Amino acid sequence: MGYVLITGASEGIGRAIAYKFARQHHPLILVSRQVDKLNVVKDDIEERYGVEVIICPADLAVPLAVDEMYDRAMKHEIEIFVNNAGFGDYNRAWDADVDQVARMIDVNVKALTRLSLRFIQDHKNKPATLINVSSAMGYAIYSDAVAYSATKFYVSAFTEGIAQNLKEGAFPLRVKLLAPGPVTTEFEKNAITKSSMSENEWEGPHTAEEMADFAYRLYASDQIVSLREGETMRIQDPLFGYE
Repeated sequence: MGYVLITGASEGIGRAIAYKFARQHHPLILVSRQVDKLNVVKDDIEERYGVEVIICPADLAVPLAVDEMYDRAMKHEIEIFVNNAGFGDYNRAWDADVDQVARMIDVNVKALTRLSLRFIQDHKNKPATLINVSSAMGYAIYSDAVAYSATKFYVSAFTEGIAQNLKEGAFPLRVKLLAPGPVTTEFEKNAITKSSMSENEWEGPHTAEEMADFAYRLYASDQIVSLREGETMRIQDPLFGYE
């Protein structure tokens, strides 16, 4: 069984996905810039589930760090890559911190693109899986988070387009998209704290653990997209039909 590589794995959805795959006996490679939190997750998962956990600290807002992390991780056989790292800026344009938005684009768009393309080029002829994490805001613009929404529109279009390319080419590599709606995590709290929004403007019915369940369902299915709609997550394939 190959490794599951997860970025943004120290907390929130990424952390929950790590636990979900560990329960299914997958060894893990966990990426985050928060080394202390990564070590806590590593120790707990190894004790609970007896699977190997490798930590790979990296700040994915730094282009050189993106390639260095990828090169370290690819010394191992990767079966599943979950491109989850990202952060949000929930502000209208006139309230936004320009530097923070630029960093958000570095992580949400540039790092995800570079990692996705390198993984696809290395694994297109292998039975591996790439899951990119977008957002429900990658399908509907939210007025208090236009820049963040734009980054997720890119992730959704980019990932669905690549999935179509691979399917048309009959490659064994599978590319999928998880698009959560509001989830109570540190990611959301941090984004809201730095914005003009109140927490009750971004309350949702799902937990990080439920998102991890949806991610695993998506991995195990033949579908491409898992998109939150209202109170539920729907597994769908917008390019090739519906479940």
